[in-house]
Amino acid sequence: MLRYTKFRLFDAKFRLAVVSFLVMGLFLGVCLRLLWVQIVSGTELGKRAITQITDQVKKTAPRGKILDRNGEELAVSIMANTLIANPKAMDDNPANDGEKESRDVKREAARLLAPALQIKEEELYGDFSLDKEYVRIKRSMEPEMYEQVAGLIKDNKLPGLYFEQESKRYYTKKSMAAQVIGFVGEDDSGLSGMELALDGILKGAIYQNVSKVDALGRQVADSGLHEQNQVKVSSVYLTLDSKMQFVVEDALDDAMKRTNAKGAAVLIMDPNTGAILAMGSRPSFDPNNYGKYAQENWLNRAISIIYEPGSVFKPIMGCAGLTEGVITPQTPIMDAGSIQVADRTISNWDGTGMGTVPFEDVIKYSINTGMVQLGLKLGADREIKYAKKFGFGTATGVELPGEEDGILYDPKEMVLPDIATMAIGQGVAVTPLQMLRAICAIANGGELLQPYIIDKIIAPNGDVIRRGGKKVVRQVITPEVAAQMRTMMEKVVSEGGGKSAAIKGYRIAGKTGTAEKLSEYGGYAAGQYIASFVGFVPADKPIYAMLVMLDRPQGAFYGSQVSAPIFRDTLQQILVAKGVQPSVSEGLDSFDTHGKGGTAETILPELRRNANGTWLLPNLAGYDMRTVAGILQKGNLELLPDGSGISYQQTPLPGVSVKEGTQVKVWFR
Repeated sequence: MLRYTKFRLFDAKFRLAVVSFLVMGLFLGVCLRLLWVQIVSGTELGKRAITQITDQVKKTAPRGKILDRNGEELAVSIMANTLIANPKAMDDNPANDGEKESRDVKREAARLLAPALQIKEEELYGDFSLDKEYVRIKRSMEPEMYEQVAGLIKDNKLPGLYFEQESKRYYTKKSMAAQVIGFVGEDDSGLSGMELALDGILKGAIYQNVSKVDALGRQVADSGLHEQNQVKVSSVYLTLDSKMQFVVEDALDDAMKRTNAKGAAVLIMDPNTGAILAMGSRPSFDPNNYGKYAQENWLNRAISIIYEPGSVFKPIMGCAGLTEGVITPQTPIMDAGSIQVADRTISNWDGTGMGTVPFEDVIKYSINTGMVQLGLKLGADREIKYAKKFGFGTATGVELPGEEDGILYDPKEMVLPDIATMAIGQGVAVTPLQMLRAICAIANGGELLQPYIIDKIIAPNGDVIRRGGKKVVRQVITPEVAAQMRTMMEKVVSEGGGKSAAIKGYRIAGKTGTAEKLSEYGGYAAGQYIASFVGFVPADKPIYAMLVMLDRPQGAFYGSQVSAPIFRDTLQQILVAKGVQPSVSEGLDSFDTHGKGGTAETILPELRRNANGTWLLPNLAGYDMRTVAGILQKGNLELLPDGSGISYQQTPLPGVSVKEGTQVKVWFR
């Protein structure tokens, strides 16, 4: 009995000792593990824990804005939703659905979402059936589509579908200046125009978007989004003036309808700085939906096509002759109507001669025989020398992709007919921008300028990181020669073949041009012409220079018939809208006396000021553009004209009260 009791006591003590030892060992193990977790592996495990409860997604910030010189937005970006599918997760969870019958989630999702996404059901089902965890279904959805799709996913509890945000580009003026601005692809990379040229500056930076998630990767309520390393993007201001651009685009559309031309380009530059104020090209496109248009529509014809300029090139050769002392404005030239050069007969446009005339009349009436005689006196070397000095044969360097160099002869290979025809603008190929740039050198006193279209680039903090401005490439002619040619070109409009470009009260200098179109197979295309007009205003102190080029107009095809009127109507609207006063007031009615029909007795409609400071618009129908502008200027209202002639319609309508500075669009015919 004693022995049994001792054994039991020993057994109890032993068991207690074992248990104590095990507890102490376990405690020591926990302490060691805790030490390991907290000290040795603490940093790494902390990172893993953060990773498990957060979702980090790389996102792209919106592209930088493109604006005009006055800050009007031309291209902006917003964050749009993209639908993402995880096909491997597109099944109902049995644990959650319990007694529910199983369903084919992929088929149901395809059936429900196809109409909203505007994608065929079978195509959607194919995407949902891929052996992947990440499939982009619909990128950058419009807000209405996103709301509809999100509602369908939520209401029908469709698993494996979620949204990511991507930058979506919007072009606020639609097709206006489309070839200049360009467009971006689905990956937010610039593909044409300024979007391509400045892609490195405009493209949004990549940043991390971090949020708290649950075990299934779903965002936890209002956990908040913390954007890390997000970088704002610079904004680009162009030299374009939206108001001028609007008038140019409207004129182009009208010209394409009236002439049935196959293409067109219009440019307006500041001849004193080289800033491009408007640049239009036809046919055009809407960069918001660029894929719906032919690639030909994307082409910026102002810089990317070359053509024989015809008679608009004559002032350039005229300046060469004046500079070299070969001729003066009064040098007598014999015009017999045609001239024989080697085996070629070169005639005037109408085949008639004017007898002996001063050289200034050769420019005024665009006499081919007189220019041929000048060209033969200059010779090949000097013709090419001055063409190069005026910038032909090489790209201008404007900040746009796709600019062509143009074509010039090698003077060593020129024969007499080549020398003769180059003087009348044949045998040389130019771009519209090259041609206008050269004419600007005549307008500004002889300086060949670097054209530019970037006004400034503004960093996110407001600093100007780049600014455009006047850059003189070289002095090509003296101010005296430039003044002589300006006088001749003014007579083209006031007395010669360019009368259809005249604007009453303004001194206009210009030159018409009509050239046969080059054939892609060599030589000239029969019956196809390039009609152009180039000029500047005012003739004595130019502030605007403009070129109009129509490619293959149908019916009338002379520059004086189809291009000069576009020049006139467009510039007239711009001059009035910008408040540029006429050079000559003689013969013009005053704002105070002019009325309907031009009678001094008619009292002009009154612009009345309301008690709250707004202005009550009168009926502006029945008046010319200058009169309408004068009425609106009294209330500091801006006229946005359309057409030319007498006003017949307006918006806002008569009787509407508008704030100071409001634009009032008025139609004229």
